[in-house]
Amino acid sequence: MSKRGELKNLSKIIEDVFSQKHFRIGIDNIRVQDAWVKTMGENIQKYTYKVYYKRGILYVKLKSSVLKEELTFEKAKIIKLLNKELGKEYIKEMELS
Repeated sequence: MSKRGELKNLSKIIEDVFSQKHFRIGIDNIRVQDAWVKTMGENIQKYTYKVYYKRGILYVKLKSSVLKEELTFEKAKIIKLLNKELGKEYIKEMELS
């Protein structure tokens, strides 16, 4: 902790704020949602109405039961592609509904 009047590097302050757990959870969720859109593309995005990430699990709510079945067979591949896009193993499981 810095003393009053002591200058601190702005990037260090931002890093400290974003390293707090509640910020990190929100940022991770946004990064995973962005990776979903980039990886799956517009066609799949049209049939997706909710995507969120929590504790290593990606939850995806779909409008199409046919698409749900197709994605169920490709879960492992999708998880691998998403983690590659993220540059880190965020997603360990995926729940489709």
